[in-house]
Amino acid sequence: MHRPSLVVFAVGAAISLGLAFSFRTQSRARQRAAFDAETTSIVANLRSAFELPLEVVESTAALFEASREVTRAEFARFVKPALERYPGVRALEWIPVVPSRERLRYETAARADGLEGFQFRQRSPRGEMVRADDREEHLPIYFMEPGHPLVLGFDCAAEPQRRASAERARATGKAVASERIQLIDDPPSVTSIAVFQPVLDPGRPRASGSVLGFAVEVFRVHVVAEHAIEDSLRRGIQVVLLDLAAPAEKRVLFESAPDLARQPPAGPRFETTLHYADRLWSIALYAGPGESGAGALGASGTWALGSGLTASALLAFGLAAGRVIHRLRRRVHAAERLGQYTLLDKLGEGGAGIVYRARHAMLRRPTAIKLLSEATRDPKRLARFEREVQLTSELSHPNTIAIYDYGRTPEGVFYYAMEHIEGITLEQLVTRDGPCPPGRIVRLLEQACGALAEAHAVGLVHRDIKPANLMIGRRGGIPDFLKVMDFGLVKDIGGGAPAGGADPLTQSTATTVLGTPLYLSPEAISRPGEIDGRADLYALGAVAYFLLVGEPPFTGRSLVEVFGHHLHTPAPRPSERLGREVPASLERIIARCLEKAPEARFATAGALRAALREASDVARWTDADAEQWWTTRGDALVAALRADQAAEASGSAKRVAPALGSDRT
Repeated sequence: MHRPSLVVFAVGAAISLGLAFSFRTQSRARQRAAFDAETTSIVANLRSAFELPLEVVESTAALFEASREVTRAEFARFVKPALERYPGVRALEWIPVVPSRERLRYETAARADGLEGFQFRQRSPRGEMVRADDREEHLPIYFMEPGHPLVLGFDCAAEPQRRASAERARATGKAVASERIQLIDDPPSVTSIAVFQPVLDPGRPRASGSVLGFAVEVFRVHVVAEHAIEDSLRRGIQVVLLDLAAPAEKRVLFESAPDLARQPPAGPRFETTLHYADRLWSIALYAGPGESGAGALGASGTWALGSGLTASALLAFGLAAGRVIHRLRRRVHAAERLGQYTLLDKLGEGGAGIVYRARHAMLRRPTAIKLLSEATRDPKRLARFEREVQLTSELSHPNTIAIYDYGRTPEGVFYYAMEHIEGITLEQLVTRDGPCPPGRIVRLLEQACGALAEAHAVGLVHRDIKPANLMIGRRGGIPDFLKVMDFGLVKDIGGGAPAGGADPLTQSTATTVLGTPLYLSPEAISRPGEIDGRADLYALGAVAYFLLVGEPPFTGRSLVEVFGHHLHTPAPRPSERLGREVPASLERIIARCLEKAPEARFATAGALRAALREASDVARWTDADAEQWWTTRGDALVAALRADQAAEASGSAKRVAPALGSDRT
């Protein structure tokens, strides 16, 4: 072969080799970056999932710290919602510290509760359950939900592992987690953890003798872990959870594939630790098959180099470069225009999507565009998002946010255009300006009732009434004009089920609670599939309480504690929280909205609005009052909020929105 041909071949081969190596390096870097991003999400999900059992047992302990006279039935009612909501929780138990002299009294009381033949028991050397030996102190499983005949009455003081966990909890005064244990009715492959939360006697100094007993929770590790990472498992990422303080034979708590801890796969991996109660766990993540290979670009580059098709390799490079340029041009164009709308700036971002202020190419009306965020674009969320728009667009009440347009981009991103309100939410109002006068509360609630009355009349329940979803501003020259926003959790209660069965988007299960915990009605917590418009009225009463007092009616250290208050605790009167009198009629209206039983509340939003209008002891908030507030404080408050939004937007990377196609409804 003559020299020029050899030179061309050599140059082409060198270019192909360089490109192949570069593409392979970039591909691996992208794969590693994607894996690192995925691991961050997985670790966060695992941490959150395993925190829930701790919150549950803390709330259970708080029940016994609040009252020494908790009955077996009261315990069962208290823990029932947590057991229904968190399937990984196998059992919740109460283990009192029982001195030897009190043993007979406890055994007699349990038999009086209907537990025939109840006695403190222990396991004999032959594995049989027999009467527990007399000892200075007993630790019997006295309450248990769900109950188990082989476990109730078991004296943990007779079992070294459980006794050691209880003693550590007593000594530290904090929650203690056990090594992995195997429950009686589980196969050897299923491991569980017991968490001991000491219950202290508030009337005695902090010491080992001040421990009344232990709230204990037993949960299956694999159920909690798999629920947290099910999406990642489908993408091939493997997970191992180890208890670093446990003996080698008990170290593995969870592995997503058999023998994964002993024979981990080659390829990218990530390890971190998790402090769980008093133990130190290890989380190890391994990339799936698609994350660890050399990549198609590297293989094709090697093939191109080996076959000598230098021209094909150069052409492929040219096409790839052209494609990158084309994509960049499309993205720049999409950032400036979204179909007929020009995106001006980002207004906010939530769990469901991002909201932009926009301008229509021909119309001049203020518009906001909402896009489903990429992080939450799974089929269920996408369907719920689309339902939000479809149902809200059917409503025409002036106090309901108006929908102008909706559809999908060619990439499948759902969007809608709605009216843009220059104003503030009731949450921002109270946070920045303090509680509201009673007359203003009545005026705002009357408007919200109007919007809800229309929605309820056509069979829709909002399900997420809260201060952040109620916005006020100037509208048509009217100050303090209220808009009900975000019907994204709306439930259709009209009509029958489709032919194939119940519509899964309108059904709630024991593990699916839609709404905001601080404003959830009791039935939305305990029976989420059976709620009606009165659940919105409960939430609206909680909003009124927040506007009047400056705080919601119930708060707590955990979701379970807040849920427990909504289910069982009467709301304190606003006058008691404020330390001063409030109009009696308004206080009665709020109290009726916050009744635990739906039938004790107002039957409809119209009935609530009528009661508000008849509140004669409430000084009315007039248009002049509203105008004065907006002139002296409101306009400046809105401007300050917009400045904060602009500063936040300028400090983050500009998001690029996908261009809208013709698939518009």
